[in-house]
Order: sequence, then structure tokens, then C-alpha cells
Amino acid sequence: MIDFFVKYFWVFILAYAGFLGMERWDLKEQELLSQKSLNDALPPKFKRAKKELEDVKRFAENLEESRQAVAEVVARIETVQKQLPPDIIDTKVNETLSNLAMGLKMKDPTPSAKNEVVKDFYISKDFNFDVKGTFLQGLIFFGELDKLSKGGRILNVKYLRFSESEDGDPRSRFKILNLSTTLEAFKYNPNYKPDQS
Repeated sequence: MIDFFVKYFWVFILAYAGFLGMERWDLKEQELLSQKSLNDALPPKFKRAKKELEDVKRFAENLEESRQAVAEVVARIETVQKQLPPDIIDTKVNETLSNLAMGLKMKDPTPSAKNEVVKDFYISKDFNFDVKGTFLQGLIFFGELDKLSKGGRILNVKYLRFSESEDGDPRSRFKILNLSTTLEAFKYNPNYKPDQS
């Protein structure tokens, strides 16, 4: 019997190798099936992860654009701040208004300054101005104020009122009017620093 085993030993080895090959084949087939089922489950996850990654990239781009926009706005605010005068000298504004009115031969110019109001990056100050003159003189007066603003000094007209004066000659072709106006002058606020966050 030993002779039989020795004579046909190669058959046993071949059968054993075939058995091991079949076992290995089944194991690899099971791994392939599990990998295939895993791959089938992954595409939706990959798509979701890819979309989330694109969203994050888009958010980062928008964040950078927003930062650039904020920096641009801050630069513009600083530019506007520098264009505003550093101070409002009451006597100079009062003198300018009075000289404009007297140059137009208007009567009784009375300028008066009010309190300063602190806004974000600028400070405003109101000036009340009362004067007597014709309607035409009033229009020319505001035209001169407009020329003054083009020269760098910003004066906004907040309030304007024309009323008939009792001082005028009733027979005159040009009625004398009381002109009451409130003008707003500006200067930059040196304590303001824009928030860049």
C-alpha cells in the first residue's frame, strides 16, 4: 500500500494543489464581490463629498472676494475721509457766508454756528444763516455756494426759506425777501477706524 502511495504521490499533491487553488479562488471571488458592493455604495457618497468640496471651494472664493470688497470699501472711506477738511473753523465759514452775501449787496447777513454731530467717519456741523435780498440775489448766492463746494468745501443746504420782508419798498419792482437757510459743513473724524472684520 505504501508503494501505491509513493507511486501515485504526485496525484495526491496535484489533488491537494487543486483543492488549495479552489479555496483560494472562492476567497478571491468573495473579496471581489464585497469590493464590488462597496464600490456600488460609494458613488453617491463620492458625489456628495465632491459637491461638499465644491461648496467649500466656492465659499472660500466668496470669502476672499468679500474680503477684497471690504478692503476696497475701507480704502474708499479713507480716501473720502482725506478729501474732507480736517476741521471746521466757525469764523472762516461765517466770514465766507457773510462775504458772499455782502458781495451781492445783500443786507444784514447773520451767520451762526450750531453744535457738531459725530457720524461714522465724518463730523457735521450746522450753520444758520439769515440775510435780506431779492430772489435773484438769493439764487446767485446759492450758485456761489455751489462753486465753493466744487473748490473742495462741502456745504449742504439742509433748510431753505424765502419770506417777504417788511423792509422793502412796496413800489419796487424787486421785492426784498428774508432768506433763512441752514447749511451743513463737514470734516473727517480722525478717531474713526473702519472695521475690516
